[in-house]
Amino acid sequence: MSNYSSVALGELCNVSIGRTPRRSESRYWGGSHPWATIRDLDDDILMQTGEGITDAALNEVMPEPVAPNTLLFSFKLSIGKMAFAGQSMHHNEAIAALPIRDTGILDRKFLFYALKARTHDDAASHAVLGKVLNKRKVQEIKIPLPPLVEQQRIVAILNRAAKIERLRKQAQERLREFIPALFIKMFGDPVENSMGWEIGRLEEFVRVRGGKRLPKGSQYSKKPTPYRYVRATDITPGKVISKNSKYIGEELHCNISRYTIDSSDTLITIAGKIGIAAPADEFLAGSNLTENAARLTPQNGEKLHNVFLSAQLNSEFAQTQIRVRTGRVTIGKLALERIRSMSVLIPPISLQLRFAKIVEQAHTTSAVTEKSSIKASALSNALMSRLFAA
Repeated sequence: MSNYSSVALGELCNVSIGRTPRRSESRYWGGSHPWATIRDLDDDILMQTGEGITDAALNEVMPEPVAPNTLLFSFKLSIGKMAFAGQSMHHNEAIAALPIRDTGILDRKFLFYALKARTHDDAASHAVLGKVLNKRKVQEIKIPLPPLVEQQRIVAILNRAAKIERLRKQAQERLREFIPALFIKMFGDPVENSMGWEIGRLEEFVRVRGGKRLPKGSQYSKKPTPYRYVRATDITPGKVISKNSKYIGEELHCNISRYTIDSSDTLITIAGKIGIAAPADEFLAGSNLTENAARLTPQNGEKLHNVFLSAQLNSEFAQTQIRVRTGRVTIGKLALERIRSMSVLIPPISLQLRFAKIVEQAHTTSAVTEKSSIKASALSNALMSRLFAA
């Protein structure tokens, strides 16, 4: 535990448990008064709830409402989900409201981070449907209690890390939306082909080859090696993720060396979540590829750039073709021959290269945000561990 003294939650907050009006009483439900459940909690300010209750429920059943800015804490099933009440509201019996007794000694955001740092597994009992706490155990949860000024300093640091993480997620979401929108803007809707681009079969422009399953009994290397093994789960729309990369040893790599990736390849999943495509970055050159994905290598001159091709394969135009070709007879696997027969648009390569450059710039910007997020997260985790970890 940290150097600060720990205090039980019941000494710091008035722990209040919510209530659920009888479902059989229709006159209790469908009103304008917000009533929160665990699914409404999302580590943010809760303004609108999924359900509302009526004046009758308030007058006949419910206890006093939660005041705005009160922390709501789930203590059943999904233990530890939280949100601050954005307005006066009620909640069910799986949520404890934690109004602070004395805001002169406890900052509400510090309370949030202190509870977020805990797993609560040690106090939870196992019910039929999952883990649960009870009111007494919630009251007994202990959190460190630095001086208020120190709490506020800590909260400021953790808030900055949380803000950077939100910006990272927003940047990733914008990037996911940006690339399809850019594709449509530059090349039009492939279904309509209003710009009159050349159309051909994919096999005319790329060589379609599968990956290779690791031999039975083979194991991934426990440490990174020069030989990366790309799995289907590493392939996301428009980007191969390296965060959780797997590696194999040199001998195993040599045994399956015919199934390596070139930096000009386009990768597409053919099992599991079928039809997810991404270009192979430079860092993937020489990597081995799973049997659950295929690699599309340019041939007969460069007429399809891999960044452009992956965006087209992720478009509804190609996804419709993939759904038709997958069908039931393939038992959840897209045959290579069926990939070869797909129709694709072939705009001028100069326009494809321009598209690829813009996409690369967008990924570079996203990577900068990602690095900032990693640094902020490391600082946040170190601080949380020092203060709150047992």
